[in-house]
Amino acid sequence: MKLTVLGAGNAGCLTALHFSCYTKHVPDFEVELIYDKNIPPEKVGQATLLDPPLLLWDALNLNWYDNPIKATPKTGILFENWGKVKDKFFHPLAFPTVSLHYDPAEMQKTVLESGQFKVTDNHIKDYSEVDSDYIFDCRGKPNLKTKEDWEFYDELRNPLNACILGRSNEKEPDVYWTRTVATPDGWCFVIPNTTHTTSYGYLFNSDITSEEEAKKNFNDLFGIESDDIVKFQKYVATNPIIDERIILGGNKLFFLEPLEATAVQAHLQWARYVYDWMISNILGYPTAMSLINRYIHEIENFVIWHYQFGSKYDTPFWEYAKTFEIHDYKFHKMVDSISGVDLNASKKLGGKYGQWKPWNFKYWADGVGA
Repeated sequence: MKLTVLGAGNAGCLTALHFSCYTKHVPDFEVELIYDKNIPPEKVGQATLLDPPLLLWDALNLNWYDNPIKATPKTGILFENWGKVKDKFFHPLAFPTVSLHYDPAEMQKTVLESGQFKVTDNHIKDYSEVDSDYIFDCRGKPNLKTKEDWEFYDELRNPLNACILGRSNEKEPDVYWTRTVATPDGWCFVIPNTTHTTSYGYLFNSDITSEEEAKKNFNDLFGIESDDIVKFQKYVATNPIIDERIILGGNKLFFLEPLEATAVQAHLQWARYVYDWMISNILGYPTAMSLINRYIHEIENFVIWHYQFGSKYDTPFWEYAKTFEIHDYKFHKMVDSISGVDLNASKKLGGKYGQWKPWNFKYWADGVGA
């Protein structure tokens, strides 16, 4: 059996690594990654949750000393200016677990040169060019310009649609967390890199804030000048397994803003569901698709919840962001479960919503004064 992964971005590299690492017991299972070396890796630092470092440990024996991807430890997220009660509050990972920030270019180089799977440089135009039992397509965003293009995708709800990317040559002073700073226009991530630089992403809604105004505010608040603006759509594929052979992954599967650093974790969750269908045979492929669709919509709702409490800014963006509603019984049941209990009690509660347990909800609710 052969699986071919197309694309060598974050999702492509980690998907190929996942299957090559966890199929060593499967006779005659082959993994190949095909990518176009003329397509550069992402320019901005990446933040993750818990699964990516476990995969890198299992597959590459990565640790904080032997650290070719130039990762920095991530112990949680520091929220600044969110809600009306506290200037700052910390949403930790479960102590003593730790995740990481990394440089996508260094991660790509390390994974492609690891020897864990076959790597081929080729620009694939059509699936018929690929001789493989399965194809995992992680080659970036779909073209969603017309009504017909949206036929196989659902739009995800979110108040943001643009981001200014920036980098400072000054490193954040010994910070082991991602900073998530609410701004008048949305929010900004601040990621410490081990290359003695800091990555920034200033997120805003271009229908409310002009690009020129956003660039000025970015510079005024963080001292970063940048013209690197990325506009984005928010979506999820409705049927990400096509003809029981083609699997949509990475940004082909979904895209949502980076609040809570959900993307890489979700890509690996999808790889596990596909593994359970393709290798373990404990899921049918319709069930695998249903599970990832539910998982991504739970991410969508948890992220929307962050905006409902506002920020220290009373601006048109924040008035708009607070209008998004959540109509999901499972979500409201989770919120109700933490009402009237303290943090220690919330850690004993069962259940999970997307990537989050009741104590995650409790940390956030206490932080914003819910």
